[in-house]
Amino acid sequence: MKELIKPLVERADLSPEQAEKAATVVRDFLSEKLPEAIRGPVLGAISGESLDNAADQAKQLLGKLF
Repeated sequence: MKELIKPLVERADLSPEQAEKAATVVRDFLSEKLPEAIRGPVLGAISGESLDNAADQAKQLLGKLF
């Protein structure tokens, strides 16, 4: 989640502790609200998983839909 925490500190002027809490709230919210089919790639991107890997997962998902 470092990729999300850093901009929260820099752009929103939050302390690192506040930014970590905010990132956790965002992650938890998305975990609850996103459809299961896209939850993995989105949460992977938030947690610092390679964006390329998340994009590949999204492509595979979209391929199954069409």
